[in-house]
Amino acid sequence: MNKILLAVLQACLAIGLAGSFSCTANASGPDQPNDVTFFDVADLPVRIDAPKISQSDKDFVLDCAVVNRSNEELLGIRLVLLVIDTSGKLRGRITWTERTELAMYSIKTFAFHPEMTEDLRNTDRMFLGIEEVFGRETIWQAAAAEKALRAYSQGQHDVLPTVRKFANKFDPRAHALVPIIRR
Repeated sequence: MNKILLAVLQACLAIGLAGSFSCTANASGPDQPNDVTFFDVADLPVRIDAPKISQSDKDFVLDCAVVNRSNEELLGIRLVLLVIDTSGKLRGRITWTERTELAMYSIKTFAFHPEMTEDLRNTDRMFLGIEEVFGRETIWQAAAAEKALRAYSQGQHDVLPTVRKFANKFDPRAHALVPIIRR
């Protein structure tokens, strides 16, 4: 029995080292957390560490740590989550925006709430990517992020999105000076 368990563990480790699969236990129930593989784009100012998704009733919770690797306060991120079945086909795609007030060069844990309509299977693999990051001064947008994430889920690690930066003209500045106008 120990030899079989060791062989399964080695197979999971080998698959995990390949980077395109996350190894989750098949015995996980509906409220047990499942690992999520994060697709990191170095040009984005955010990285997500240790993402795990769990389900209770019909609500899904994605617990993770978000790292701000920029010199700017971040306000939110737009995420994309792909659910892939055992044959490699796309079962589900969820995009949503979360508020993430995060100081420059810091890390903080969050519980995100993707609105998923279908139940997760024990054999599903999940891949998480970032489409947009909203900073106090800047907005970073990963063009073709979903296409790159889909390629990553199929083991193609050379497809990367192009990151564009824009000035954030929509959110108020934190320390904006308001001139006093006197008559």
